[in-house]
Amino acid sequence: MNTAAFKHLLRHYRSHKIDIPLRVKSGDQIKIATALGALDCLYWQALGNGLTNLAKGINRTITHSYRFHQVRLPGHPWEIKGTIETRPDNSEPGTQIDIEDLIRGAA
Repeated sequence: MNTAAFKHLLRHYRSHKIDIPLRVKSGDQIKIATALGALDCLYWQALGNGLTNLAKGINRTITHSYRFHQVRLPGHPWEIKGTIETRPDNSEPGTQIDIEDLIRGAA
């Protein structure tokens, strides 16, 4: 395992994990897409460096964030576990977000 790569990716992952709730709360889909793209990039870098557990954690964060917005990464389905994903409160993206739930919701 490349310790320098792990520390570097972990630092960026933690930063983006904190950043994504702010982007979701803004309701700006471009900002949300940018934040998801950054996490997706970190996911692939982690895999490329053999950091499978870190990549899994990043993927869980991405997938968990889908509960709070309608933006999806290419190749990520709208359906999760065989059911169509809906917001639990039927609200529009960017409203009534439990930021604490989003921050703690993965990895």
